[in-house]
Amino acid sequence: MEAERIDQIPVGQRVTLRRRLPDGAAGDVVGTVVAHDPEGVTLHTMRRGEVRVAYAEVVVHRVVRPVPWRIGAFLRRAGVAVLDLDGVLRTFDTSGELARVESELGLDVGAVIELAFALPEAAAMVTGRSTHAHWMAAVRARLLADAHAEEAVERLIAVWREDRGTPMGATVALVDSLVAAGTPTFVFTNGTDRVPEELEHMGLGRLVPMLINTHDMGRAKPAPQAFALAHAEVERRVGRVVDRAQVHFTDDRPGNVEAAREFGWQGRVFTPPAPGQW
Repeated sequence: MEAERIDQIPVGQRVTLRRRLPDGAAGDVVGTVVAHDPEGVTLHTMRRGEVRVAYAEVVVHRVVRPVPWRIGAFLRRAGVAVLDLDGVLRTFDTSGELARVESELGLDVGAVIELAFALPEAAAMVTGRSTHAHWMAAVRARLLADAHAEEAVERLIAVWREDRGTPMGATVALVDSLVAAGTPTFVFTNGTDRVPEELEHMGLGRLVPMLINTHDMGRAKPAPQAFALAHAEVERRVGRVVDRAQVHFTDDRPGNVEAAREFGWQGRVFTPPAPGQW
């Protein structure tokens, strides 16, 4: 195959090139292409920042292919792929409007989320003994009991209710590719009664049939019973017995991954892909 011309390598691609220096010696440059001009290419390097190299100086060059995304490769090897939802397939805006309202309340960024998930209503919600609405009411009551201004509290609750999350594009694309390849794929979440509606709202309605929601099961990760119930549901949906070791599971919480491994699934802590990985 003919090598890609240096002046045609796209911006964002990592390359290594050898150039001829003025004294006749050769020197290597490794970096990411950030710009082309009629006479040369500019690379961003780790040690020297941006380095421009004239095309006429280039003796030889090679495109550095990215290491495959470990999570992608792990799930593509699965007999059955199981992914967590929050922090894996969707993310929430915790540093935008919610953080601004937290600041109005005199709270650190993330303090309200920490408080909310420490409430007993949170555990009840993800095990089907309560609802998202009741949980929000409990958060509101707690903030008011802590003497926070009612107007700011109401604004915070409204912001939180409206944020259904944002899809994490690379992972959604990975799920689509797994489904297209015929791999049975599931989304296993410590979720609420709102999750199906939230997925529809985000344009991810196609994930709803894959959903295994602890709100419907009565047990939540990392409890062993949650994994047993989820595995039974996987077998019910695929219509056959599934060896536990065939299930590859990823979650952004190490404790959930460890519990999955103890149950017999193969588990990896989720990490997003680096630019160019797939």
